Amino acid sequence: MTLLNRRLFALALFIFLSLTEGYGQRFYSVVFDKLPKDMQLYARDDNNLAEVPISGVIEIPGWDHMSVVTYRNNVRYGFAKSPINYGGKTSGSFDLKPKIKAEIADYSFEVFARKGADSVLIVRRNEIVAGDFYIISGQSNGAATVFGNGPGKYCRTIARLPSDTDASIGAGDTLWIQAAWSWPYVGAWGLELQKSIIDQDSIPTCVINGSLPGKKVSEFLGREEANPANPNSVYGLLLHRVNIAKPTRIRAFFWVHGEQEVFENIGNYADDYDKLFKFWLKDYPTVDQFIVVQSNVLVLDNDVQNPVGGSVRDFLRRTKYLYPKTDNFTAIGVPGYDGVHYDRPGYEELGKRLYRFLRPTVYKSNDSDNVRSPDIQKAFYTTDKKDEITLTFDEGQILKWAADTTIKGQDGTPLVMSLKNLFYLNNDEKNAHFSAGKVDGNRVILTLKEPSTATKISYLPSFIPKNLPLIVPFSYKIGLFTGPYLRNKRNLGAFSFYDVAVVSSLPAITLTTAKSDFSSVNISWTAVTGTVSYVLEKKSGTSGDFKTLKKFDAKTLLFEDKDVEMTSVYTYRIKAVSDKSESAYAQSVIDLSPILGTEPDPNDIFWKVYPNPVSNVLQMDFQKSVSGSLEIFNSKGQSYHAAKLKLSRNLEMNISAWPAGTYVLRMKNDDGLEVSKTIVKQ
Repeated sequence: MTLLNRRLFALALFIFLSLTEGYGQRFYSVVFDKLPKDMQLYARDDNNLAEVPISGVIEIPGWDHMSVVTYRNNVRYGFAKSPINYGGKTSGSFDLKPKIKAEIADYSFEVFARKGADSVLIVRRNEIVAGDFYIISGQSNGAATVFGNGPGKYCRTIARLPSDTDASIGAGDTLWIQAAWSWPYVGAWGLELQKSIIDQDSIPTCVINGSLPGKKVSEFLGREEANPANPNSVYGLLLHRVNIAKPTRIRAFFWVHGEQEVFENIGNYADDYDKLFKFWLKDYPTVDQFIVVQSNVLVLDNDVQNPVGGSVRDFLRRTKYLYPKTDNFTAIGVPGYDGVHYDRPGYEELGKRLYRFLRPTVYKSNDSDNVRSPDIQKAFYTTDKKDEITLTFDEGQILKWAADTTIKGQDGTPLVMSLKNLFYLNNDEKNAHFSAGKVDGNRVILTLKEPSTATKISYLPSFIPKNLPLIVPFSYKIGLFTGPYLRNKRNLGAFSFYDVAVVSSLPAITLTTAKSDFSSVNISWTAVTGTVSYVLEKKSGTSGDFKTLKKFDAKTLLFEDKDVEMTSVYTYRIKAVSDKSESAYAQSVIDLSPILGTEPDPNDIFWKVYPNPVSNVLQMDFQKSVSGSLEIFNSKGQSYHAAKLKLSRNLEMNISAWPAGTYVLRMKNDDGLEVSKTIVKQ
């Protein structure tokens, strides 16, 4: 650098001073409006890269360009430069956009002003990373202030250090620091979420937690229209911290709330949440998804006539269906629950569960089986006597029915807690309505003690169950409710629900299966009025679970299953489905094993049935002369036509007068060999 230029810089030198975010930062005669801070995290894009913007103004004329040298783990990694645009003025602007990978690596940046061969280092920033942002808001179970060690320097937050004693540091001041002993705290399950991501996917994260214990929804509504990010308000403090971080993408915004309204029996939760969500949409446009975590069961031993616990939990469950960009999860069934909060292992388990829930979409994991909380979809009577109710949960869920448990009651006597008694009809929590319960895949089947005309069903209590013990100290009058719970095969608790409509089932369906040409199974079923779709399931052998084979629209009444082995036994079942109800399953078992252990010769009966579909005359040609019987069934499985064959090679049938529909032709020769074909009569 020449002596002249050194003097020019010396004259313009300002000792480093950090101005407000609105004015940027000044180093020498360079004022940055965009510049990374030490330990800053930048949001990665779908290509696993993050742009690190560096821009500003140099106030001395005559310089050629600004440049940035990027280092990865202190090894030179990249270089970029930007011309200085003076536009006829004595000061000029510049704009640099280096990119870094989202990985376990430290990036550093050195920014230079250059003129010919001369250059001067303006500033260096260290330990910059790319990764994912997560936001947490709510009350005490969102804050989860059970302190512990952080998961390392690649897990970060925007917060203050606990040792801050400088009176000049206000609530809104922020630092990029490791997520651990920070204040505000990331929270025990937030730390576990970060740990899981870095351990399993090697992606750095920043979690910003704005939860405050004991705050009602209404206390989050103090948003100032003129200054939404005012750090002196509950709402503004979180937004202020997020705005400092400037995330171009927030992977998820968690809302963990609901207990305070139950404590105070406040009944307008839905209205207040609706206002809050509209604020979020304005102020957090870069959020990919809002995840509402349903609060656990909180029951109070008081004289409140209409407690809101069930309705609040149900609203939190239904936010997924009411609001855009919203998904849901439940904390019900998480271990370590004391009736209000969780111990540290419990919070850490919640973090692990939320990680597995997020991983298929955010981190492209193939492990998506039962990582979501089971959520009820329908409830309907399944018998004409209305003495049985079936609850259908999300498709793919494999549910587990919990055994009864015995605990010490509030009065010291044994108290049997039974899952079947945690389902309530028409808000009646005093009487036990069900004699038994069981699960079948994603269905719960509840047997009533007597027929019912109830129109609503709920799961998990709003009132404290009789003789339920209280948490310590007993003066709090809070019940210690820890299940049993309905869970899925990954041990995730099902959502609590409240006042779900119970309707009648769809009419019964009939299922018919038959062999076809030794290499497939023809499957047909009857039409059911009111059906939107049919779901066909299949099971191989005599054990194991049914798996969905295919879904069909309401017009389809037959299917040929070619994925079979001719030495196996298969069980098929089908149900008719509408938006609000379903039919009972119809089931059919077919044994494709050879008779007497002898594989049949396919030349013994080889027939061609044509045309198909057919309008008038149906033609059948046999490869060899066949003796035996032919029987034809309609779509209801009823025998519609029968005929005897004696050394026949051809058969012609005029079926022009038959009703349109699906028919199954079943041919059985004198040796007992049976084959079938399905035709459609137009």
